[in-house]
Amino acid sequence: MTAGRLAADKPGATTNSVLYKCPPTLSGSTVLNVCNQSGSGVTYRAALRDYDQVLHLDGPMTSTYKFAKGNPITSYKVQLQPGFQYSEAIPGTEFTTTNNATAKILDVFKPTSDVVLYTIVKEISQTNLAADSLAGTFSGGETLTGSTSSFTALFRGITGTTQTWLQYTDAAANATAVSISRNTGLADGMFINVGTAASADTEIITINAGGINTSTNQLTVTRGQLGTTAAAIKAGTAVNAWSESATTTTIDEGGTYVAGDGTLTVVDSAGFITGGIIKIDNELLAITDVAGNDLTVERGRYGTADVDHNNGVGVTLLTDNGVYLLNYFSEGETVTGAASNASAQLNYSVGSAAQIVTKYLTTQTNGGTDHIYNQIQQIQIDRTYKWDLSDATCNNYPLKFSADDAEGTNGTGTEYTSGVSKVGTAGTGGAYTSIAVTGDTATSLFGYADGSPAGSTTGIGFQSNTDTTPSYEEIYIYDVSGEALVAGDTFTINQITQTVQASGVTAGPFGYVQSYDAAQCHLKVSLGVGSPAFAANDAFYDSPTLNNGTRTMTTVRTGKALTLNSIGGADASRSAGTYASISPNSTNGSGDIASTKITVVVDGSGAATLTIIDGGYGHTAGNTLTINDSQLGGGGGAALTFNVATISTGVNTDVSGIYDGEDYLYYDKALAANVTDKNTSIIVGPGQNLTVYSSTADISYSVNGFETQSDDLPVVNMTKVSSSAGGGGAP
Repeated sequence: MTAGRLAADKPGATTNSVLYKCPPTLSGSTVLNVCNQSGSGVTYRAALRDYDQVLHLDGPMTSTYKFAKGNPITSYKVQLQPGFQYSEAIPGTEFTTTNNATAKILDVFKPTSDVVLYTIVKEISQTNLAADSLAGTFSGGETLTGSTSSFTALFRGITGTTQTWLQYTDAAANATAVSISRNTGLADGMFINVGTAASADTEIITINAGGINTSTNQLTVTRGQLGTTAAAIKAGTAVNAWSESATTTTIDEGGTYVAGDGTLTVVDSAGFITGGIIKIDNELLAITDVAGNDLTVERGRYGTADVDHNNGVGVTLLTDNGVYLLNYFSEGETVTGAASNASAQLNYSVGSAAQIVTKYLTTQTNGGTDHIYNQIQQIQIDRTYKWDLSDATCNNYPLKFSADDAEGTNGTGTEYTSGVSKVGTAGTGGAYTSIAVTGDTATSLFGYADGSPAGSTTGIGFQSNTDTTPSYEEIYIYDVSGEALVAGDTFTINQITQTVQASGVTAGPFGYVQSYDAAQCHLKVSLGVGSPAFAANDAFYDSPTLNNGTRTMTTVRTGKALTLNSIGGADASRSAGTYASISPNSTNGSGDIASTKITVVVDGSGAATLTIIDGGYGHTAGNTLTINDSQLGGGGGAALTFNVATISTGVNTDVSGIYDGEDYLYYDKALAANVTDKNTSIIVGPGQNLTVYSSTADISYSVNGFETQSDDLPVVNMTKVSSSAGGGGAP
């Protein structure tokens, strides 16, 4: 119990001043002493005000928000790990952190806004990392650079700690410097095949004299050799390095060895073996059998041309010096992120080419470059997920869903359409596919591309899993006291430890509801001990008391249109009718017209009657709003204009008419010169303010008495049905 002098002040003249505020959990029994320190008579007023602030809330003019007297409200938010499931964050639960900060839980923050996933389609490749080599966390879209090769790629995601998804850049057709996975076994003049033996598009390149940089594993090469055509080189292309061996002979056909002839007769077949590759002029041939001096061959291997050769021309067996990856990182080198400075050691296989696949990549940042590939996309109940397909790379990759096949209708499955919307053409502005997730949404879905022709865009999709009991990392708290909450601070509820995350404290005001006038959208609040005042644009949940009720986010708004005037005159061309809850087309001010809703009734003469449904926010008195004729039936009339006459003030404290006249204890009570007036038995209830008003600045006030615990301001927190784990964090 606090007793003695509770407050004292000598306020300025003609100003309502809070002399004494009783905390929301206490009641004050007080004596008010008023001393006139001047040599002439004065007057003063004293009132009990049952609130600190009156907040004007957004939304419909007759509000549907639910506020119960005594219930807490708060804008103070904390981000935690592992977070709480909805039913486990019990309103009113008090906690104390290891740093001795204390607070109470109001509820989890349940985001309801659409999750927009800005989507691109890119070729990426899965690249393995050495076990336990990952240090730090790579950032989506950042450049990874090899410590040996200085080769680069973009980071596009990770599976576990050993499999990254990287986006590479092709080596251009005219590039003469390319990275190779290692330099051992290479020598100047060697042939390198970019492609397979059977492909007509394979290119042969040769290593230039002095063209091997053994420090960076970079080759200087000559492109398009042996009559092949230079082309872009995909990252991680598996190649063989060939050198001319000492095993040689000459053609012994007795005449021209003609194109298409699969049997080659040579002077001496010694050393030539089945499976070998031979070179005749600019043609490479594969030996499939050796019988005496007859070689059975496949003509025109590795992109070379099957052509005639003169009798007696030399035949050279090539030596295969092993498999390498071209246009790629060096074996075992460390890659480091340019933005994150994270690093890891590569651990890929060189036995086969890197697999380049086409995938949907997403980011939640509009205009961002940090897209990543999510093999499994978690989607939460009560939210809408929207894949924005506006980017040109999405052309011919429209996104659809299936519950029974990873490729949907391109496989053996069917398209899933429940809650799904598809708008526009993929690759053009405004195109998207969305899904509204409810309790009826399939537990597991596949996102797939359904381009043209059917089946041509398989393999680029993902799996989505529906989380019906998600964990929420952000919670609202109130009655915050003690040491300041900081990142790394922890507290434990039901044996589960929650940790405050970096940049995870969003401090804000908190307090208690005194009353709510839904017709005026006026919320009277008493601030909690130590809380800053609420301000315009502060947002917080309402306080329903129903079991497992649904909380609704509200915002304190200045500039909400309350009344209108200067409504445009009748126009006979305007179509008669009722046009419900439409937004103005434009404003000459700064008000938000998207949230401003007006119902317009046009009579037979074309005269309009306007009713404000939602006054929006940010308007100023005198703003002119316009509703186009197309919004009013399109009869050909002039646009309807009107002005905002009066607007809301988001926060009020002592504005005339906000608090009631009967709250006054004394009104212009006279006090003679040099006299002290003693007013006894004044009870100041929980959250109430004793306010004074002086006719001059020569009046001093003191409040004496004592404070005791009180439950006159009831707290009826919303009740939740707890899980068996009982009020702790997410399992």
